[in-house]
Amino acid sequence: MKATNFEYRHQTLVHQLIVGAGFLTYLIDPDDIVWRFVRSSSASRLWERSLFIVATILIAIGAALCTRARVFQRPKYFGEILYAIGFGALLPLPGFIILVFSESLRLLRLMRRQDPVKFDSAWGTAICRETVKWGILVTMIVFSITLKDRHAEILAVISFLAGLLFNLPVFDKL
Repeated sequence: MKATNFEYRHQTLVHQLIVGAGFLTYLIDPDDIVWRFVRSSSASRLWERSLFIVATILIAIGAALCTRARVFQRPKYFGEILYAIGFGALLPLPGFIILVFSESLRLLRLMRRQDPVKFDSAWGTAICRETVKWGILVTMIVFSITLKDRHAEILAVISFLAGLLFNLPVFDKL
């Protein structure tokens, strides 16, 4: 059960499709997983903020591990799964399950593949490749402080667009 050539060559596309599927679950369930579990609590804002801080920490660790793995030529699977769990806090329960299960399956399939992985040797290139993760970290920090959905939505879109920009072939030589 190893990754196909398509999965291997288009890892970012497959990841984005999984994230998109997770976000589509908002069509059937408008509440994120954190709010679903804390809304009936007497201290719901405190619990919500605390759980989003934990998710932010998972995203920070995941982003740092993924960036470091690119520089030091190590697989970034553990960082990817921590990032997925933290990022999943923004999704409804079905989206969280889709994201974490699908990412785990995708990473397991990639781990079984024996092809050499192309790594970046410079910090600048590694950070450019992981721009979306770092942008989502900033998004989660702002969201954990303000708990305003609109801030998270705008910053997440900016993070995604910045990731597209910084992964253009022009930036390959950093």
